[in-house]
Amino acid sequence: MELHAAVDSRFAPMLDAGEAGYRSFLLASAAAVFPLEQSLPDWTRRTRAAALRADLTDLGITDVAAATAPPLAGAARMFGALYVLEGSRLGAKLLVPDLLAGVSTRVRAATRYLRHGEGHRLWQSFLTHLESSQDVRACPGEAIAGARLAFALFIAGRPEAGLRARRVAAETADAD
Repeated sequence: MELHAAVDSRFAPMLDAGEAGYRSFLLASAAAVFPLEQSLPDWTRRTRAAALRADLTDLGITDVAAATAPPLAGAARMFGALYVLEGSRLGAKLLVPDLLAGVSTRVRAATRYLRHGEGHRLWQSFLTHLESSQDVRACPGEAIAGARLAFALFIAGRPEAGLRARRVAAETADAD
């Protein structure tokens, strides 16, 4: 899928750029994860916003405003957005080993977001719900629209979002 490749090509350079790049990666992820999770119904076990905020705090970024939640009307559209969020969690499993090689202890400690859901079969349980959804069967185009919206948030998310976040990140980098 073109959108998946666009997200990968956007995030890969950040993850190869040490602690500053990892900060950018987390901020860009927050630009998508925070508003998407606000748009979804009770998603307590799967939500990663708290883990992402904790990682950002560990790296000295304490004030990240969430963008406005996107309109995800209808179950099929929500399933599409969930597909992207759950897929990003699955992809995180692949990122952790490479990320941990040769990075600072601060970055190693700030991987709650990437590790969220370890030991649980969240992808498999999501697929069970997705495949049994009457709404997705009835309106596959709506599910695709929800996925496209979620991909667009990941692609467009700005790692430099929020003046305070930029300032705190710069001050923290100078202190290292």
